[in-house]
Amino acid sequence: MNSTANPKALLPHEMNEIARIFSEILSERGLPRDCEAAEAIAARLINCYQTGIRESGALKYTIGLDLRSVSTENADIVDPGSPEVSMRQIAGASDSELGPDDLEMLQRTFDRVCVWRNIPRYGKRADRLARSLTDQFRKGMSDETSLFEHAMWLEQRSDPSRHRPDA
Repeated sequence: MNSTANPKALLPHEMNEIARIFSEILSERGLPRDCEAAEAIAARLINCYQTGIRESGALKYTIGLDLRSVSTENADIVDPGSPEVSMRQIAGASDSELGPDDLEMLQRTFDRVCVWRNIPRYGKRADRLARSLTDQFRKGMSDETSLFEHAMWLEQRSDPSRHRPDA
C-alpha cells in the first residue's frame, strides 16, 4: 500500500473504520449526525485515530464515551454532556501559547494517563491532571515519557479518597 506524504492523512479504509465507530457511538447515544455533539465526537475520533489509537473500544474509551470502561469509583460522575477537559484550553489559557506539536504531545500524554488511571476526561480530577502536565512542561519537562511517568507517579501517590467522584 502506498504511504502518504502527510502522516496524519487518513486512507479510505481508515475513514471507513472511523465512520463505522462514529455510527455506533451515535446509535448508542441516540444522537443525530447533524448536531453539535456529533461534530465534537467526530473531531475527537479522528484526532485519537491519528495519534495511533485504532481499536474500537479503546477509541470509545479514550474519547470518554464508553461508560463501561469507567471504574465504579468514577461511574456516578460520568456525564457525556459535561465539557471534556482539553489540553488546548488548559495550556492555551496562559500568556505563553504552546505550539501545535507541544499541545498534541500534551493531549496524548493526558489521554494515556486517563486511560491507565481510569480518570474520566471531565471534572476537577481531569482538570488537575491537565494543569499539572502543563505546569511540568512549562518548567522544562518536555519529554513525553518523563511527563507520563511523572503524572502516573503523582496519580499513584494520591489518595483515591482525595478524588471523590464529585471532586
